[in-house]
Amino acid sequence: MIKATDLVRPLLPFPELLDRENALRKALAGQVQTRTMSLLERNIQIQKLHSQLLEEERSRLSAAPADGSKPPLAVTQWRQSNGESCGRLGGDSGTCY
Repeated sequence: MIKATDLVRPLLPFPELLDRENALRKALAGQVQTRTMSLLERNIQIQKLHSQLLEEERSRLSAAPADGSKPPLAVTQWRQSNGESCGRLGGDSGTCY
């Protein structure tokens, strides 16, 4: 997943937010692998951070002058990933990363 998001990184207005998400993703992967955390618990953690990062991005974007351009599809897809349903059993696995 981290390698896949490398393609999105240069398109994001604040790529360091994705870096924070990927750092957590890496840390949690180890816990899931050693079975100290379930995949569902991991999804909840990622979903919570993703929501916080989107809020931080919105805040930063609202403080910056608008350029009026539409974000690339990959950016929109990253923003829509890891929604609240990812933290529920049987969540929308199509957008849970």
